[in-house]
Amino acid sequence: MSNIKDRKRFKLLPEMGGALARSYARQRGTEPQIDICRKQARELTADLPEDAKILEVAFGPGYFAVELARLGFSVTGLDVAPTFVEIASEYARAQGVEASFREGDVAAMPFDDESFDVVVCQAAFKNFVWPVKSLDEMYRVLRPGGTAVVQDMNRNATDGEIAREVEGMKIGKLAGLGVRQALVGLRRRAYTPVDFSGLVAETAFRTCEVTTVGIGVDVRLKRG
Repeated sequence: MSNIKDRKRFKLLPEMGGALARSYARQRGTEPQIDICRKQARELTADLPEDAKILEVAFGPGYFAVELARLGFSVTGLDVAPTFVEIASEYARAQGVEASFREGDVAAMPFDDESFDVVVCQAAFKNFVWPVKSLDEMYRVLRPGGTAVVQDMNRNATDGEIAREVEGMKIGKLAGLGVRQALVGLRRRAYTPVDFSGLVAETAFRTCEVTTVGIGVDVRLKRG
């Protein structure tokens, strides 16, 4: 992969705000999907100490962040869309869970160096305009020994795999058709496992572990 540290990967997508963001939150807020968030939260934190501080970037409606906080961890969220800050904050209050949600850019995060033990990014990295800067920022805010976890679409995902993924969301035929079409379109922006390894080589992390899971990739990056 060519060096992209000093140039944009592509034009920024229109910000998801207002009614569009709230519609997306409803689509992603079905009980089967919340159950997935709960399971993923338990898996991510299984080996973490109780006082670990977690940052989720591009948290969207905040469902995953709330499940992390529900387990007792200190959780902060950062998202470029102010509507998602509102949605996630409302949801956390409704759930009786403490979590802090802030507006900001992952490529220039408003946090001090070495502030977090874990940084997690789900289903959003493919949309980052400055991917190398974003990874370098994750490195900066991680404490030594901390881990960044990036989970996103795999550009190698097939149409059949996408269809099965959407079926598992149990969101109904009409909504499912829209999500399926959206995922097929977003796949063009995604990275292959090889792409990710090449990208990470340009960052302060240098190396990573990449595994494929369903239609996605799971990337683990360690700050030494």
